[in-house]
Amino acid sequence: MKTKTENISDKELLELCSSGDNSGYSLLYHRYSKAIFNSIFRILNDREDAEDILQEVFVKAFSEIKSLKNVESFGGWIKRIAINQSLNFLRKNKIYFSEIDDDKMLDFNDDDLEEKLAMESRVTELQNIIAEFPPQTRTIVNLFLFEEMPQEEIAKVLNIPHGTVRSYYHRAKKKIFEKLTSKEQNDRSA
Repeated sequence: MKTKTENISDKELLELCSSGDNSGYSLLYHRYSKAIFNSIFRILNDREDAEDILQEVFVKAFSEIKSLKNVESFGGWIKRIAINQSLNFLRKNKIYFSEIDDDKMLDFNDDDLEEKLAMESRVTELQNIIAEFPPQTRTIVNLFLFEEMPQEEIAKVLNIPHGTVRSYYHRAKKKIFEKLTSKEQNDRSA
């Protein structure tokens, strides 16, 4: 059963905002804050920092709301702000992405791993494994898997070569596969 506020479109909420009605801001915040927080948290892996960035994201979005050209894309627009704010936070904290030579990239069959991950359907376990990665790797994997950002766009946003993004991602996939396989074997022998 939908509540009364779920029936209000983003466009209507944005109209409330532009007319000076603060309830529009409040309802937009409640509609998007959880998903935006999750996106930020997956990148930063720190609850307090993610909460701080979440507030910054909404302040920035609400102060620039008049610059939104397509009111139907508010969700995507604020998600992009969140990702950019998260990446800026990483940069301010001296977390940089270094280039990886393609010739050092490990060859691994994508189809085997993707099939394995699909069969496992252990999203929480996968997120826990990813959370253990260094910030650079964790950021790339989360942007690609959970934010569904193409590798080329990740490279552009992070200002690193596409090959480096691919290298980080393929190495991470191998580690994920190894950890899942190892856990599976441990579960069987227990």
